[in-house]
Amino acid sequence: MSTSTAQQFPSGPPSSAEASSSPPSEAPKGHPKGLYVLFATEMWERFSYYGMRALLVLYLLNYLQFQPADSSSVFKWYTSLVYLTPLLGGFIADRFLGLRSAIIIGAVLMAIGHFLMAFEPLPIFYTALVFLIAGNGFFKPNISTLVGKLYKQGDPRRDGAFTIFYMGINIGAFLAPLICGWLRRNMGPTPGMGYHWGFGAAGVGMVLSLIIFLIGQKQVLRDVAAAGNLNEIVPQKKDSTALQASAEEPDEQVPSTGGFGGAITKVFPWLLFLLAVVVPASFFYQAATGQESWTNVIMPTVFALIGAWMGWTLLSIKNAARDKSTVIFVIFTFVVLFWMAFEQAGNALNIWAAYNTAPLDLGLFSIEGEDYQAANAFFIIAFAPLLAMMWTGLARRGMEIPTAAKMLAAMFLITASFGAMVAGAAAENGTVTRVPLAALPEGIQLETLNAGRFGYEPSSQELTVRGVLAPFAVTNALRPTVDKAYMAQIEAMEVAVKNASPERPVTFQFTGLPPGYTFPLSDKQGVSGWNAESRAVTMVGGLSPVSKAQLVGSGAPPAWRQAITSLAEQSKAAQVSGLWLLLSFLLATLGELCLSPVGLSMVTKLAPTRFASLFMGVWLMSNAVAQYVGGSLGEKWGQIVPTSYFAIFVYSSLVGAVVLLILQAPLKRLMHNVR
Repeated sequence: MSTSTAQQFPSGPPSSAEASSSPPSEAPKGHPKGLYVLFATEMWERFSYYGMRALLVLYLLNYLQFQPADSSSVFKWYTSLVYLTPLLGGFIADRFLGLRSAIIIGAVLMAIGHFLMAFEPLPIFYTALVFLIAGNGFFKPNISTLVGKLYKQGDPRRDGAFTIFYMGINIGAFLAPLICGWLRRNMGPTPGMGYHWGFGAAGVGMVLSLIIFLIGQKQVLRDVAAAGNLNEIVPQKKDSTALQASAEEPDEQVPSTGGFGGAITKVFPWLLFLLAVVVPASFFYQAATGQESWTNVIMPTVFALIGAWMGWTLLSIKNAARDKSTVIFVIFTFVVLFWMAFEQAGNALNIWAAYNTAPLDLGLFSIEGEDYQAANAFFIIAFAPLLAMMWTGLARRGMEIPTAAKMLAAMFLITASFGAMVAGAAAENGTVTRVPLAALPEGIQLETLNAGRFGYEPSSQELTVRGVLAPFAVTNALRPTVDKAYMAQIEAMEVAVKNASPERPVTFQFTGLPPGYTFPLSDKQGVSGWNAESRAVTMVGGLSPVSKAQLVGSGAPPAWRQAITSLAEQSKAAQVSGLWLLLSFLLATLGELCLSPVGLSMVTKLAPTRFASLFMGVWLMSNAVAQYVGGSLGEKWGQIVPTSYFAIFVYSSLVGAVVLLILQAPLKRLMHNVR
């Protein structure tokens, strides 16, 4: 998974005990038992994260009846903060809490967050997300560090340990969408609406993770102590004398590169300063003129300020060391473009899988909906060892592929991945569904609905739609035709029956109903009685978002409502094969394997010693930037046709690939023979 490859590289300087340890050849066979405690802890934590992520956008769309713009907004805030808070969580663990306490606090916070997801009110839902974000900040950066502390510096078992740990992550990420998705489809009072069962399973996974760590923590501490690293997992204050001594590094005595590469090094910090002014100013202007909400100013400003900080840091580095450091930040730009596309998996591609993709029959079982979220982890487990063997084999033959070239391959692979989605979306968009409709309702503008995929042919009196008409598009098409007075009554009813229960039923009387009205709710939705003559309904439960949407839809003109609902059902024939999605995930995963591990390794090789941790944290922040930008683009889903939406990522990735291709030679010179 995109979040997991960071775990392959241990962090932290060697302790004095490590420096005086036995030669690597004397290392014992097998792995310490503590590794398997951490393996299981992380596996179940990743199960909880990817199980919840697989359901999140669909829960917002189907259960809470959000439109894609709103669901994507929630998704971008959640996922970008999940990747940003580990910077703070790692700092707090380093200075104040220590690794063990931080991991326990993080696991407890996330367990609380997952179980809060079982409650429907929106304030509780948002509170749950806050707990999950904060918990992840404490948990994620520290458990992988703890894996490295199980081994002495130079222990040959360490690489194998991170491979085992990495597989645990992907096992959890593979199982989570399958199990949580199955529960969503098959449990609960209404078919397909068992979201809280899925969220509950994710919560159980997090509790198991916590229990395993609490039970096994003594074994982990014994193994850390045996490796001589116990002092490194407790809070440490930086020695200012040591920091001063390391201020000047050997690379800063080596002359910098000239030519085009040298120009990049000189210009790049000032480009970061320029962006730090232009980006916030642009968002402030848009917010002040009503084009953007003020909340959308926050994250771009934070990212811009961090960019200015990094520009100032680059200016403090000299000569060849600045050349190498600049490479990290230049590559950062392309990594953001990669993750921006790749992380559509949990958002737009998840929506596409749920509505626009037909179940893929594989004989003994079928793949549908959230199941596709497991594809990335499956392909990593299948192909990661093969690619690792290939890189190693090429290096042994003196044919090692430079890091920038591997990044270039990743950019072309993600371009091809979304090229496959464009092809699949074109096939879906090529199917046209027709239903009879005598005339359009007054005031309806088809070009503003369903990304302009509706059409009306007056000569044949037919309403048409290209591709699949998703449920959220049905709601969006019915709502404009509903009388405002009726809408006001629904709002009043929602307030009136908020606390209704079987013990305390509430009766609400409509003052007027649209012509041809049919009451849509049943006893399964909290209705104990409906009297058409008196227009009174008795409720023994509150009005859920789904029930409210049905009430709204029932107020639309009968002919329009019938045409839209028939169109939605018949348009399912436009669903395309899931093979398009699987091909897209395969290409994206191969790209991930070319980019993520080698990118992390590159930072460890190029960053100055005194900025190693800082640059690694900022490098990992590329996913936070990508999640936010990609989520912002996701707000356009349903407003532009899917072919055009997926094409955004083809163009952005392709442009990135071409620019990176042009930069191959200067980047190679700036790296000063580091491969």
